Amino acid sequence: MNKKEYIKPPTFWNIFLFILLITFVGFGGGNAIMPVIKRYAVDKYKWLDEDEFHQNVVLTNMLPGPAAIQTTAYIAFKSLSKFKAYLVVSLASMPHTFFAVGLVFAFNKIPTQYLIVVQLGVLIAITGALLGFGYNYFKKGKKVMKLSLWLVLFFTTLLFSLFVPTPYNVPILVMILVIAIYSTIFIIRSKKSKKTKLDEIKKGIE
Repeated sequence: MNKKEYIKPPTFWNIFLFILLITFVGFGGGNAIMPVIKRYAVDKYKWLDEDEFHQNVVLTNMLPGPAAIQTTAYIAFKSLSKFKAYLVVSLASMPHTFFAVGLVFAFNKIPTQYLIVVQLGVLIAITGALLGFGYNYFKKGKKVMKLSLWLVLFFTTLLFSLFVPTPYNVPILVMILVIAIYSTIFIIRSKKSKKTKLDEIKKGIE
């Protein structure tokens, strides 16, 4: 992408402020923060295009570790030198880390009933963000995927999340399983299609 197309260029300090914004505004981590990242990095600043962002979401969900940091690190490494990228991600992540540690100590002095209210509020916000994020993917995906396949993927993921205990419930296992099933179906259909064509050719020769 040409730098002239950027609404705000991805400089060291702009990326630093962007990571600060993401880590302090977003709740829940991972996919719950992805809509916020998309709003700024894709829609507002144009640092990533739609396809690049969606590919990044898939990739970060396959890898262990915090998806939000991985995505912001990708933007940093894409736009800056390796040294500056390491530096900006490390420095911008520190304030949020210190703030989180401070909250852990503060929560010990806050009455339990207030903590329950905070947890409910955060849980509702995370649920809403994930539902909205998932619905957007469903709208885009149903154009190229059948509803039946969507339902299979949804229930497979749901059952995997509910019944497979930690540390075995890593997303990449579901993806490998889905890819294996899809590849098997594709190979079987391809072989059947080739066999049908060969039979038609033989009949034509006879």
